[in-house]
Amino acid sequence: MRTTIAAASALSAACLCGAAGGGTPVPTYYIVYEPDLGCYPNYSFEVGDVDGDGRMECVVLDQSAKTLRAVRLDGSTAFEHELPNEGTWGTAIPAVADLDDDGRAEIVVPCPGADGAAGIVVIDGSGRPVATRGFRTTTKDAYGLTVPLLAAARLRPGSPPGIVAAITGGPVVALDGALREVWRVEGLRHDFGHEFHVSDFDGDGLDEVAFCTVDRIAGPGPAPPVGELLIVDHDGTVLLRRNVSDYAQETHFDDMAMADFEGTGTAQVLIEKGILIDLAGSVLWDVAATIGHGQWIAHTSDPGGKGRLIFISALWGEASTSALLTGGGRRLASTGDLAWTQLDPERLKGWRVLATRPHFISWSPGEAPELFVAEQACSPTSHACYKTEEFELRAFILDSAGGLLATVPFQDAQIEGYWYNGEVRSRVADVDGDGCDEVVFPRQSGHVMVLKKRR
Repeated sequence: MRTTIAAASALSAACLCGAAGGGTPVPTYYIVYEPDLGCYPNYSFEVGDVDGDGRMECVVLDQSAKTLRAVRLDGSTAFEHELPNEGTWGTAIPAVADLDDDGRAEIVVPCPGADGAAGIVVIDGSGRPVATRGFRTTTKDAYGLTVPLLAAARLRPGSPPGIVAAITGGPVVALDGALREVWRVEGLRHDFGHEFHVSDFDGDGLDEVAFCTVDRIAGPGPAPPVGELLIVDHDGTVLLRRNVSDYAQETHFDDMAMADFEGTGTAQVLIEKGILIDLAGSVLWDVAATIGHGQWIAHTSDPGGKGRLIFISALWGEASTSALLTGGGRRLASTGDLAWTQLDPERLKGWRVLATRPHFISWSPGEAPELFVAEQACSPTSHACYKTEEFELRAFILDSAGGLLATVPFQDAQIEGYWYNGEVRSRVADVDGDGCDEVVFPRQSGHVMVLKKRR
């Protein structure tokens, strides 16, 4: 990365500890909460204050999306609720938002009706269903879900957030907080990508939504699947619709971000492969060949210039190809010189260490953003775990120029009976209500690592 990373171990040891009264070493970055989710959530994870006490709960669906659980920071269970879903890959993302403006977040999850028709249910902080909405189709996606995507979005001025839902084989529908339809987009392909990407990139206080719709998201078929990239405005206007293959030999994109990356005063769309396009779909720059399998994007204001600073995590390739970029696509650093963990090759033969979802975080208001990216283990056997294995991994904290600030070791494990696709949705939020953000990172053991910086 830079010369500061070449001496990674020595520097991290120096930066991980500060001095307390009397010279007692204390960690600068430390794990403050470790609640146990009881599963590895994969995509199916979100945080929100569901009981109104000013502290957020971890909201998780298990692999099948049958069990919804809200877990407090102290590890106690706020509630557990069973659902009639039949998912297979841990892809269903719960939407968590205060839909009725009462100061407590509700949880919206897929929930088929008694006849198997696609539907969603709103669950309050006590685990009680308070509203449902059906969509009159029984079609399932490749992972067994009838409503594969959900997200909270600001759709109307002065109103609480609403919900955007993708229905397998049918439309994308926007609903207000009372689940009344606001708009819908018809004529889409059968399946959908893994996430809605929601942001207010035009600064009007309302959200745009980017997503991919694809003939088939997984598994064999009679013909190669075709995918499309769509961006939809808060009122349902389609701003962009292009084939995924116009940009990469893929069926869908794993992550997208919308912002003024170049600092030109207009918004652009960043694709996780390392491609920036404008709202007409034209490519502005493309560095995909230097990143490998780009998977996730983190971005923040560029402290050294205009536009945004970008970090792209490479997942299934080498972790060292993850890159720090300017908003113009210029490479500032990579993770190649970080001290990535080497797992025991005899005990864990064929295992790999991969990068996780990254985050830029200002640990306290007004503080310069730092970059969090961690390690995860990948077993060579399958997505299922047949034998519990324990190991130690690391999280890296970098500055905005790519210099290593600290290495934070943590214990982790793959647990017999758990299921892993390596695509967990870590978050950044002020989960304990102290006015400062934390990194909320579900580990493979099912225990969430809530990481703080000592002020």
